[in-house]
Amino acid sequence: GINAEYGGAAINGYEKSETHRFEVPRMLFENVQELEAYVIKSKDKKLLGWWAHYLESNGEMDSALQFYQAAEDIMSFERIWCYCGRFDEAISIASNTSDRAACYHLARQLENQERFTEAVQFYGKAQAYTNATRICRANQLDSELISYAMYSTEDDMVICARYYEETGANWDKAIMLYHKSGQVGKALELAFEHQQFTALQHITSNLDDSVEPETLHTCAQFFLEHQQYSKAVDLLLLAKKYLEALDICIDKQWYQRRVRGYLGQ
Repeated sequence: GINAEYGGAAINGYEKSETHRFEVPRMLFENVQELEAYVIKSKDKKLLGWWAHYLESNGEMDSALQFYQAAEDIMSFERIWCYCGRFDEAISIASNTSDRAACYHLARQLENQERFTEAVQFYGKAQAYTNATRICRANQLDSELISYAMYSTEDDMVICARYYEETGANWDKAIMLYHKSGQVGKALELAFEHQQFTALQHITSNLDDSVEPETLHTCAQFFLEHQQYSKAVDLLLLAKKYLEALDICIDKQWYQRRVRGYLGQ
């Protein structure tokens, strides 16, 4: 073995020169117990992780887990739990971490195990929203789908909106996704077709004069039919249908209150 005094001086020198992570394991490799003791005493996360990897390569999974945990290497921790088929432990750890890579790895393994609801949850935690929505659509997890689709890409939002449309239910969710993806015309078309009054109110509250005048006029007519005169007037003005707006104001005796306000008087 290495002379204790010489070894201690050498280790001290390596630590001062910041080369200890390579040189000390090389120096002590023939004495595994001494090397492990040094790694534990160092509390150095890189060394702890390296030692965990060494133990894993020798099939000492339980010991490797302890060192990965000490190294705060959540990804490797998850990888071993999954490899050993201990998914409940993996889920418990991933539920309390913000490590996206670890959550993504777990989600993939859960998907392979056909534990789809849990896979969706961890794809979501990993912010891999297109993966989450893909599984939701494939397994009719319709109530979960909207939660992830709203954070996904615009293209994926449209795919999810079409899915809701094709299932013939949840029109409000299809409309919401078309609207958020920028397909305002399609959202309005569905809202009119399926009499989704609440959704229509939400969409029209964000309309401006960049929308086609015909679309604005159609919206205004819908609100007129439902006695929402104030909203109808706002949309007619956006559509530059000033006379129609004026007729409603006069009919409702809003001349003083509304028209002068619109004219800036």
